[in-house]
Amino acid sequence: MKKLFLTALTIAIVIVIGSALRPYWNRYWIQKDLDVAAVYGTKNTEEHTMQFLLDKLKEDGYSITENDISIEKDSKNTVTVTARYTDKISIFGKEIQKLDFTVSATEREVKEYY
Repeated sequence: MKKLFLTALTIAIVIVIGSALRPYWNRYWIQKDLDVAAVYGTKNTEEHTMQFLLDKLKEDGYSITENDISIEKDSKNTVTVTARYTDKISIFGKEIQKLDFTVSATEREVKEYY
């Protein structure tokens, strides 16, 4: 009986820790998507970059919309992509805490001369 209780307790602790880390894991992968979109944006227009990023985020299963993303491109092809979104920590379907994230990526076009 004691072994069963310890097993159940261990499983519950793993679920709680996994649920608490999930929003930060999502932020890491969203940051990677923004980095890719910023590089893409140095060679493409802001509109194409926005569509590329939205398609990538949708493919990865994130519900970030066009209203949550801003893309800025200057005359030297420096692109800054920023996403603001809300994620939550939930355990067994019950929301524990909402977290607001702002993730940003900046890239500059590199021209190589041979």
